[in-house]
Amino acid sequence: MLGSYHIVNQSFVRESWEDASHVREYAAAVTAIELWDSERLLIDRYLPRDGAILDIGCGAGRTTFGMYEAGYRRLTGLDLSTYMIAAARRIAAERDLAVRFDIADATSMPYDDASFDGALFSFQGLMCIPGGKRRLKVLREVRRVLWPDSHFVFTTHDRDLPRWIDFWRKERDRWDRGNQDPRLLEFGDRIIPDYGLQTYIHIPTRAEVARLVADAGFILVEDRLRSELAVESETTRNFSAECRMWVARRPQEPN
Repeated sequence: MLGSYHIVNQSFVRESWEDASHVREYAAAVTAIELWDSERLLIDRYLPRDGAILDIGCGAGRTTFGMYEAGYRRLTGLDLSTYMIAAARRIAAERDLAVRFDIADATSMPYDDASFDGALFSFQGLMCIPGGKRRLKVLREVRRVLWPDSHFVFTTHDRDLPRWIDFWRKERDRWDRGNQDPRLLEFGDRIIPDYGLQTYIHIPTRAEVARLVADAGFILVEDRLRSELAVESETTRNFSAECRMWVARRPQEPN
């Protein structure tokens, strides 16, 4: 049972994303949601159509299949969840699409150095990885598997949004008094209900993510709130709350 874990760890996260309710909803999103307009804008701008693209935390393939429909053909989807990948492979077979899907941990990806011309980690997936050190390890892995000058597009929530100021002030008081949920690792962590499941996510500040990007050896290219990039459909807004969209570039290695 999810509630039996003393702290949030990889097993907690994997079990949540292998639950049938999550898999069913994310498989449905492949058709019902497809690419967000903001995702499409950044993908078109930064990920080359003729390049090898890695879709990390692909789930059942919403973004992977969305990119395929947009003309990307050299796609690899990766996810920790066996059942999410099974759903993605089933959808690929039903559509007769040659898309590769791998089961793997993003902190240790099974790819050679400089294997990809771009990478995506959508829908706040990076922040579903517990622990700042593990998230940094993921970013360094992404940097490793990218060619120099390639881009990495990802999304996070934003703890600095005005609507959440009072909530996080009260949460800070709770942590200062030692009354936080004992399963959590660090301030900004949350366990929230998602399709009736206990689901972990870390809510960062903009400064926190910018620091992670720099510490991983990336150059920050741009970051914008989703609403600043596009007016999303009502369906997309109901599926996902406001978030911050990030683009980072792996720099050229010094001579």
